[in-house]
Amino acid sequence: MKKMKKILLLPLIIVILWSFYEINELNYKKHKEIKENLIQHPDSLPTKELALQTSFWFKNLRADLYWLETIQYIGWNALSSDYKEFLFIILDLITELNPYFEHPYIIWQLLLPSYNERYEELSEDEQQKYINQGITLWLKWVKNFCDPEKIKLIKWEDNLDKLREDAYKNPCKIYTLPYYLAYIYYFYNNDPETASLYYKIASANEEAIGWAKIMAAIMQGKWWNREKSFYMFLNIAKYVEIEDEVCSIFAWQLENIWSQVFTTQQIPLDGKLIKFIWETREQAFGKFLEEDEIVNLSDTKCSNYVNKAVRELNLAYIEKANEIFETDHEWRPALTAQWLFDDWYINFLPRDFQQYSDYGIIYKYNFDTDNYDYEMWTY
Repeated sequence: MKKMKKILLLPLIIVILWSFYEINELNYKKHKEIKENLIQHPDSLPTKELALQTSFWFKNLRADLYWLETIQYIGWNALSSDYKEFLFIILDLITELNPYFEHPYIIWQLLLPSYNERYEELSEDEQQKYINQGITLWLKWVKNFCDPEKIKLIKWEDNLDKLREDAYKNPCKIYTLPYYLAYIYYFYNNDPETASLYYKIASANEEAIGWAKIMAAIMQGKWWNREKSFYMFLNIAKYVEIEDEVCSIFAWQLENIWSQVFTTQQIPLDGKLIKFIWETREQAFGKFLEEDEIVNLSDTKCSNYVNKAVRELNLAYIEKANEIFETDHEWRPALTAQWLFDDWYINFLPRDFQQYSDYGIIYKYNFDTDNYDYEMWTY
């Protein structure tokens, strides 16, 4: 009887083994087909719509296969950077099949917007096309990994300390997502306004590095919204070093001045105010000492952020005076703050806190942005 059972089971086992072999063979052929298409003929890949319709229950598996061969595709074409021609299509396809697959998003963030003159010959339009593609794919990640309602709230909130409240907290699954997107917007797309938003979104994550808050404030200044940048720097200053009571009190006082200058306009933005703040700043912190530079410019120092806030106020004061200067000089700006002072458009020359023995930060007109900026030099 046992022998008869074995005889009957034998054909069934053979059928099962053969089925496994056929399935594996089909999988191997499919894997090989994807590999050949991707490396040799990336232009013949299916559209993401067709891939979704034909993948059935194996979308993640198919995404994994495409991903493995994408790495090889990049490797084959890395030296000339020819991979960029189809990289957007490939990665868009992969993330359509598996929207929560993180690695493809990271790869395009690193590769698509970058440009190396030594190996690549791309026109400015082509470079911009790849930057735009990188942003498009990155925004797709935001859509899949972030809470859109929290992002809307963060967009209109300038008080960085509120961003850790429950209504704003952890808008994205990982803080690096908006953090690197901010980097792309600023460094590659010359868009500090949008960069500031995504740095703010990153800073609302509990695991975010403190630098995200700092960059949000800096970007506010870089897109020339001085009042917002001034306020955001003060928000950092008030809580970054609570034990420094002198600095914290000074930050609170400056915030009150901010409100009366920019909101109620009870205090004019003039040389008298700028001089008063400069003198108060020196009393609170003393002179900037080169030998203590590392400490003075530390990301953990309240005084560092108060000084940066004062810098933004100085620049707002200069830009206000330059508007009058331009109307009197056929819309040509004053090259430096010193010019405005020498021609009596300002009655106090604002000085930056960061000064060394014979040079330091000066305020100079930036013709690329049509606003004032700061640089290390001397008047």
